[in-house]
Amino acid sequence: MTIGLDAVRSALLEACPGLVVAGVRPLEAGYTSRQWVAETDEGPLLAKTPVRNPDPEHMRRLIAATRHAADGGVPVVRFRALLPFSSFVGGPLLVQEFRAGTPADGAWDAMPAEARLAFAAELGTVVGRIHACTGPRFGDVLGRSSYPDVRTFLRARVDEQLAKAPGVLPPDLLQCTGAALHRAISAVPVDAAPSLVHGDLWRPNLLLRDGRIECVLDFEHGRWADRFLDFGKLDEHIFAAYPEGRPAFLAAYDAVLPLPDDWPARVRLGHAVHNLSTAVYFARWNPEFVPEYVAGLASLLGE
Repeated sequence: MTIGLDAVRSALLEACPGLVVAGVRPLEAGYTSRQWVAETDEGPLLAKTPVRNPDPEHMRRLIAATRHAADGGVPVVRFRALLPFSSFVGGPLLVQEFRAGTPADGAWDAMPAEARLAFAAELGTVVGRIHACTGPRFGDVLGRSSYPDVRTFLRARVDEQLAKAPGVLPPDLLQCTGAALHRAISAVPVDAAPSLVHGDLWRPNLLLRDGRIECVLDFEHGRWADRFLDFGKLDEHIFAAYPEGRPAFLAAYDAVLPLPDDWPARVRLGHAVHNLSTAVYFARWNPEFVPEYVAGLASLLGE
């Protein structure tokens, strides 16, 4: 569906009656939503409508998770309105403040060594603050699903992905993955607290301004979970190519939220769950990436 700028303007006025819109321009950012920046009498606003998941509950989760992060001192955007459905854009419409800045992936190549190290340390502080936000339960931030403890949550998460994995993982790897991950889950302390987990921590979701983290974006996959699940994507997309920054990240993280003695094993479990769930996800959207994650999972399991 092609969405014109006049349609976006109409949807904005539908979502925010009385808003004065001076102009609208498309914003090329992300791949799961269409986005536009509107100049208004309330300042610049960002309008977005999903491409892959049209369920408005997905956006409600984004809003709820972002607000929990804000309560923990994490720099995030504020929201203006949510339309569960707008005929002008053919789906939900979310309106939020627009923050100027450069995504960290766009700034990365030009950053000198000392700036990268400072970024890694600041990232550790920010991620520590996200994870220091604790919830009343494991599961959905809106309370749609609930698990009594971390092991039950992790088993349900793994089993959900394994149910989708036939045809994605080779049969021998599929068989051993469930047993290996369930053994690892049994070693996680049953009294681990439910932390706010972002679920999509990589450089495009970190907005920089003057070299500092201005904003953490897109808590669309936020949930109350085991905090070490976030380390899978972090390590893949940031520290695999920048290992020298990981000690600074971990030191800053530990200063905010101390790392337990078993943190390496729980990070390894987080990596395995990340490879499994990403392989399943890309089997639908980008099958050319699947072998990379299948190989990563096999390597983690020693296969």
